[in-house]
Amino acid sequence: MASLDEKWEAFVKFESVVVVDRERDVFRVTEELYYLHSGREQLRGVTSSCNYRLTIPFAPHLFGSGKTTFARTYLELVQRGLKPTEPKERNLKWAVYYLLYRSACNQMGLPFMKPDEAYRHFPLYPSFLIPELRKTLGITSDQYLLLAFDEVGVFDTKATFFELEKNDKGVVRPYNDFFGIISHLCEEPDLFFIVVGKSKGLSIKNDVAFGLSRVILHFIPLSPLDASSIVEFLQKSLLETPTQVPVCNVLCSSSFSVNELADSLLECTGGVPGLLTRAVNMLLNYVEMRNKPFISKEECLTCMNDYDFRRICAEPFVERILILDEDRKSVFDILLMMALYRIPFQVDDILTSESFLFDAVTEMGLYRYPIDQNTFQVLIPKVFVGIFKRDPSISSLEKILLGSLDVEPVDCFFYSKCRVFEGIVALRLVLMLSSKNRNELRELLCQLSPIWKQMKLPISTISPIHYIKSVVSSRETRSESNKSRRTFANTEWNKIIRETLYLETIYIPLDATSHSPDIIFQLQSPVEPKVLTVGVACKGRWKSEGIGWSDIIDEAKKFLYPVYDQVLSSAMDSHHCMLIIVSTKLSLNVSNELGNQSRCYSSGMFIGNDSFKVPDNCELVILCERDVQMLIDEEILSGLERVFGVSHNPTFWDFGLDLLDRIRNSFLSWQ
Repeated sequence: MASLDEKWEAFVKFESVVVVDRERDVFRVTEELYYLHSGREQLRGVTSSCNYRLTIPFAPHLFGSGKTTFARTYLELVQRGLKPTEPKERNLKWAVYYLLYRSACNQMGLPFMKPDEAYRHFPLYPSFLIPELRKTLGITSDQYLLLAFDEVGVFDTKATFFELEKNDKGVVRPYNDFFGIISHLCEEPDLFFIVVGKSKGLSIKNDVAFGLSRVILHFIPLSPLDASSIVEFLQKSLLETPTQVPVCNVLCSSSFSVNELADSLLECTGGVPGLLTRAVNMLLNYVEMRNKPFISKEECLTCMNDYDFRRICAEPFVERILILDEDRKSVFDILLMMALYRIPFQVDDILTSESFLFDAVTEMGLYRYPIDQNTFQVLIPKVFVGIFKRDPSISSLEKILLGSLDVEPVDCFFYSKCRVFEGIVALRLVLMLSSKNRNELRELLCQLSPIWKQMKLPISTISPIHYIKSVVSSRETRSESNKSRRTFANTEWNKIIRETLYLETIYIPLDATSHSPDIIFQLQSPVEPKVLTVGVACKGRWKSEGIGWSDIIDEAKKFLYPVYDQVLSSAMDSHHCMLIIVSTKLSLNVSNELGNQSRCYSSGMFIGNDSFKVPDNCELVILCERDVQMLIDEEILSGLERVFGVSHNPTFWDFGLDLLDRIRNSFLSWQ
């Protein structure tokens, strides 16, 4: 029988289609090259205008993001593909020149001079080099010449390959020198460049833009592929056999569609091209070994969720993340929070005085998903998560965050908005319910609610935050105040509570604008067959006047009423329901009636001038503002109020590193 490693070997089984879903990137690169062409006279100083600054398409991304494939494909698109080589002679300028000369000779199958001979033959002038390249390639002077530099990474300044000068601080800026050389070459007519590499992209961009070369680098986003693009990838990529069968035909049976396969691969890899290609090769090897295609999405996902599959698939990609020091671990935690809570970041957001968030994502071995040209989300492919979770250095907080990302549906990543407030409350509830230490909030709920006091606490395990199908409205009715009220389908809550909720697991509805509470979980009595379903409504949304009785009653009606009608009315006394109102600010009327204390309204009690009666076996708990701070401290609340006062979907810059670090520390204090 084959070993696990043999079962999941990543042998190259197919010829990958060169590129899919790169129209936007192709357009941006072509646009920048066109601007170079139209602005070349200004660059050469032929005109008195100084409006144009050289812009070079630049793609600093992590391994597997599609850099090389894109550069190769773009060159093929214009039918001028040059294979890159590694320069190791003389100074940097000479290395670039020799690289271009040798690549041109290789392209045409011609012999080329050795470095020492070429060094004596080639003066370091663009006016000499470019005609020599055109002569070697057989390109006339009126034809365009596009050159791509691939894998321009960190230079080894300790070696003797280059004679690089250091600045007054002893720092070598090879990128600044490199782009300075390119900028002079760009003065030559009809010559164009693309540069790709793995490195500190934004730092390089700023060094170059404000250094001696004064060049603007334009980032090529290289988005991960979406489901429809993966379908195209699977249909156009061919098996490396004489018949050249599309890989989707090998992997899919008649009962398992290519669309389902694409969804499964997106779920596992996040659409990262390198991961996607490796995963497909592993699946092909598995199908070939057992001589049978997949018959369902569930079967395919079961394979890709296998730990050994994830380990082997992710091995070349995750090395960096497993060797982090303590300072970098704190950055990793913040990136996990940003991924889970949907906090986007701008391309120029500063992490510290010496680094950018854009670069930190790459340095951590993670990926960026572009929302638009200047805005990104942190993307952590699920295939990475199992590797991270088994690392002994991972903290309890990181296990919760990683586990939550692992059980999150992939659609949630691509379509949901920033959900920081609910995310903080949910994670604090996980820590509060599982803590074996004395906990003020847990004790407060025991004092307020006899039913809560009967539940088994602490819960046995620290589980990740799960996601639950959002409750939808079946119809709308008008209240006397002409506000829209929502009710629910007859069996909606019954199905969720009976079939979906597992005990001792915290859930957040998929849709942030759903008509259910923001957080739901179930607790069980240790001695009696009693179950308590708890909904948590995170109210306030930073309203200056605070939430009033009408807001509270609206939350109670859309949760307690339908749960009572559909579940509790037929459950005898074994099932109970509680709604907890967590508000950032209560209105004056509510605060006065509560007496600035948290309060529990039990079955049969009325609230809001007797406009709402708590149903049987139900409780409504309203936390006062002081007790809400047991979940979120005052400084974090003030920070969130400031942030969400600016935008409904704030970015990293709106939050700031200090606020996110404080949120992280508040979690660590409860571990």
